Amino acid sequence: MAFKGQLSAEMVILLIVVIAVIAIVASNLLQGAKSASGTFVNKTNQIVGNVNKTCILDTDCPSGQHCVSGVCS
Repeated sequence: MAFKGQLSAEMVILLIVVIAVIAIVASNLLQGAKSASGTFVNKTNQIVGNVNKTCILDTDCPSGQHCVSGVCS
């Protein structure tokens, strides 16, 4: 009967190690996802800002600005 208890303890230790490895990998993936998300938001804001500055006519620009070479200035 002592052998069964020892095998069970080894399985519990192995399970704890596997769970720890999974937690570490999940944490790294989450950090990478947060970083990628921030980069994506910044790039999207840059694109939207550039789109809002583009124009064809002076009427496309905010008041007081003129359309020069496709950009409000």
